[in-house]
Amino acid sequence: MKNAIILLAAGLGKRMGGGTPKALRPLLNRPILHWTLRSLESCPSIHSIILVVPPGTESHFNSARFRKEHKKVYAAVAGGRERTDSTRLAMKALPRDADWVGIHDAARPFVTSAQLQAVFRAAKFTGCAILAVPSKDTVKIARQGAMKIDRTVPRERCWLAQTPQVFRRNIVEKLHAKRRKAKFTDDASIAESMGLAVTLVPGSYENIKITTPQDLELAQKILKKRRKNG
Repeated sequence: MKNAIILLAAGLGKRMGGGTPKALRPLLNRPILHWTLRSLESCPSIHSIILVVPPGTESHFNSARFRKEHKKVYAAVAGGRERTDSTRLAMKALPRDADWVGIHDAARPFVTSAQLQAVFRAAKFTGCAILAVPSKDTVKIARQGAMKIDRTVPRERCWLAQTPQVFRRNIVEKLHAKRRKAKFTDDASIAESMGLAVTLVPGSYENIKITTPQDLELAQKILKKRRKNG
């Protein structure tokens, strides 16, 4: 059974400011995408990567030079209008022998090999699994359209979703085929909307999604620490 990763790297990163796609912004002199690919390719459980990139850049990421450095990249495809569109486009490019599919944010460069193996292992028992961490903060639900608290969610039940989010291939294909027009912020939400149980696998607070300039500063500290510790 082969494991594939769909790596979503087409986002513009509007909260970061400027016009450079988020995954292509520098992190210690290399693009964020470089570090994410490095993390994924170091894991023996990952056999292939479908890279979703900004439209118009596919030729660079499909070039022999790029593929020589990143040997697990099977194909690079242009992203769609929404996250779910990008995932559907990437699924069409999956290798035929990919039985399990993990969907990962390119802006999360610090996922570890152990975490990747754990979430794929859990998915193979249940069909769907995601990395997540317990919320350290109390979560308030606001009233719709107002800055007033509607209710408080018990903190012991709150987990913050991360990626990868892993599914049996036929499950994720079915999910996206049946929810083509709906908007979801992650793939686990699509599974939940269809009544599927998704397993939570403990991730790491270092598996951050680089979304803001403050996140980038934190990412630099994490990367420097990891490089220092080898």
